[in-house]
Amino acid sequence: MKDYKKAVHYIEFLKKTYSLDITIKDYKGFVYNNEEMEFSLRPYLAHTNPYCMYVKEKEESFNKCLNNNKELIEECKKKDYFFHICHAGICELIIPIKEGEKVYGSINISHFDLYPENTKKAVDATFSRERIDEGKRKFKIFARSAYVESSTLIPSLELLSQYLLLLIQKTPQKKEEIEEVKEKRLRAYVKENISKKIVADDIIESLNINRAQLNKLIKTKDVKNLRDYINTIRIEMSEKLLLETLKTPKDIALSLGFKGFRHFENVFKDKLNISPKDYRKYYKNEKHY
Repeated sequence: MKDYKKAVHYIEFLKKTYSLDITIKDYKGFVYNNEEMEFSLRPYLAHTNPYCMYVKEKEESFNKCLNNNKELIEECKKKDYFFHICHAGICELIIPIKEGEKVYGSINISHFDLYPENTKKAVDATFSRERIDEGKRKFKIFARSAYVESSTLIPSLELLSQYLLLLIQKTPQKKEEIEEVKEKRLRAYVKENISKKIVADDIIESLNINRAQLNKLIKTKDVKNLRDYINTIRIEMSEKLLLETLKTPKDIALSLGFKGFRHFENVFKDKLNISPKDYRKYYKNEKHY
């Protein structure tokens, strides 16, 4: 734990010295390979700035935040540092955590307003008419112009990047633990995109794995194929919704990405040998965990 505490102490030193918002982006799942690392870095894994939280209230905007990682990974492969404007208009200084072209993650310094014209277009495109005034208000409060020269910051951030890379390389990884982490990320991806059409190519790109690895992860769960794997998770989620909400089975089917109620009912019966209606009737007094 001592090594991870050193990283945290240095992050806090940089935050206080330069008044920075620092986020550690994990593109490979390295944080979750080690319990101590996860515990130490957890406070820095997401943007919690009020403006970003307001952006993420809407599912479409939140998904854009997630998809933004694909672009960042490609840029990280090519550059040692760069500035990037997210879809919501926030400008970040990005320092990759990488070994050659293998990008583990990045250190993101935000929330800057360095390119006003680009920012205005992005903010206008992010919010609906009902939310635009509040979005602009929060941006004005929490985004700021640069007050520290990047040439001053970059050496310190590169030092932090190299130290985090050393910790990643030191982390012992048992084969079974790596597979468990990958499966958790796969489940998380499916749950986050459960209402959409989920295809193998999107999973492969998002999780940075190949088709053989995806097939291996699916086979360990005793399912026939990717569609069966996704439907298994959909049914697990539907059980909880049936028992703990007042949503109708038709609404549940729609929210979980089934083609329609009849499709949902058929898959539910195939998995659990009971209809959704009867499941709710007989188990309504039980909580599903």
